[in-house]
Order: sequence, then structure tokens, then C-alpha cells
Amino acid sequence: MPLFVRPALPQDEQFVYELAWQVMHDQLHAWRWDPNIRHALLDLQVRSKRNAYAAAHPHADYAIIMLDDQPVGHMIIDRSGEFYDLVDISILPKHRGAGIGTRLILALSMEAEMVHKNVRLYVSISNPRAADLYRRLGFRVIQDLETDLLMERTPGDRAKVIAAP
Repeated sequence: MPLFVRPALPQDEQFVYELAWQVMHDQLHAWRWDPNIRHALLDLQVRSKRNAYAAAHPHADYAIIMLDDQPVGHMIIDRSGEFYDLVDISILPKHRGAGIGTRLILALSMEAEMVHKNVRLYVSISNPRAADLYRRLGFRVIQDLETDLLMERTPGDRAKVIAAP
């Protein structure tokens, strides 16, 4: 099961959009919305989020997560500041819970540690599963923003898990 990341390419746009749409659909419980407006509202949310990321992180790297030569996720990492910012990581639902996120976040943490930088990320309070994962990986909450938690991992922090091979 070869896992790797590669730079996002223009031909990945449809995959990235559909993944973001699916994630947003789940996070916002869009199945409860009026079907007549669901698609338009989700489209607006996805495009707004993408534009906000691009504006806030103009130097970020966009990557596609590959498993067995198939795209299974997307990452946005901004390494340009005083810390590494894991702007976004999304994995297709059928591949969640398989250790993919764990391995990628630990790899990013090791890279940041080599250059003596902290890693920061935001996680929605509506996603306690992800927040628990980040805690197990050595992140701690540095600010509670009511809707999101700002979490950070400093060089030398120890994860409470060992990544799967």
C-alpha cells in the first residue's frame, strides 16, 4: 500500500473540488437542507473556503495524497512563516481511520522539527475525532476560538501513537 504525496496539478481540480464538497456536506449536515438550495449553498461554501485559504496563505503548497496510485486526499501546507501551518488535510471517507492522516502529520512534524519550527493547525470543534487525533500526535490547544481550536506541536513534543507502516 504505497502512500505518497505529490504536488497538485491543474487536472486535479475536479477531484479537489469534489473532496471539499463531500467534506463540507458532512461537516454542515447538508443532507438536512432543502434539496432545492443544497447544491448552490455547498458550492458557495466550497469556493469561499478555497478563496479564503488562497488569500490567507499565498505561498502555501497544495498536494494530492496518493494511495496505490489513486488520489485519496488533499493537503495544503504553508511553510513560509515562522511556523508550519497545516492549512487543510482532507481524506476521502472510505480511507479515513486507516492511518493515512497519522502518517502524513507525523512526517510533516518531523520535517518541521528538522528546521526547528512548530506546526500549527485549526480544527473545528464539530470535528472531535480530528482534535483527538491531533492530541495523540502531540498537538496541544493554544487558543479556543469558540468554533475552532488553534493547536500547535513544538519540536520535541512526543506523539502517543506510532504510525502504521
